Amino acid sequence: MSTKQTQTALIAISLILALIVSLSFSGCTTVSKADCIAMDWFELGRTDGMLGRPRSTFQERAKPCLKHGITPDRSSYYRGHDEGLAIYCTEEQGFDLGKKGQSYSPICPEASGFRIGYDKGLQFYCTEENGYLAGVNGQDYNFVCPPQFEADFLKGYERGRQLLEYKNQVRNLENRLNYIEMQIRNKEGFYRRDLSDEQAMNLRSELRMLDLEYREVSRELRYATQELEAYEDSIGVKRF
Repeated sequence: MSTKQTQTALIAISLILALIVSLSFSGCTTVSKADCIAMDWFELGRTDGMLGRPRSTFQERAKPCLKHGITPDRSSYYRGHDEGLAIYCTEEQGFDLGKKGQSYSPICPEASGFRIGYDKGLQFYCTEENGYLAGVNGQDYNFVCPPQFEADFLKGYERGRQLLEYKNQVRNLENRLNYIEMQIRNKEGFYRRDLSDEQAMNLRSELRMLDLEYREVSRELRYATQELEAYEDSIGVKRF
């Protein structure tokens, strides 16, 4: 490939990336009219196909250019998309998607083996252990597990979600306590200044209220920590 051809290819790739990025942020159009004129719609379709995106993605890709009065090359996009999809639709890609517990839109032909790989990946994903990990890490469940595996997965998932709730409760109380401590330190710093009797009285009142709040939150944190540790013990979580 000549230097000029290489430069042209790089420009095309940068334009494709610009269009993809622009469509990823609330529909904001950042693609110029010149970008649309120079766009390689075949490569854009190929990129979308390789990422497993459906043909209907073309509609979103076309919007910015239509606003500029430029008609996108639909046929080139579709040809590129078909080529990219042929690269994406493999049993290995299907397995990778399934083992991550991601949902699948049936865009690959049956002969590609994608669905076979996807089902194998789901068997790897849909276990009680993975359900627990998904739950405790706050991940959503996409309801992809087959009936014969879903009960075990959900058992672990609910256990993990419950543990996450206990942890979040403790974390929120710790953050609240830290904030109260910061307020107390800030107000105590005012004692170094010359205050009127009324200002000093108001400051002492505010500090008393903060002290009461600190005691109350400390008590809530102690109980929440006990609940967390009791639940961890009940499900066999090891603490280090």
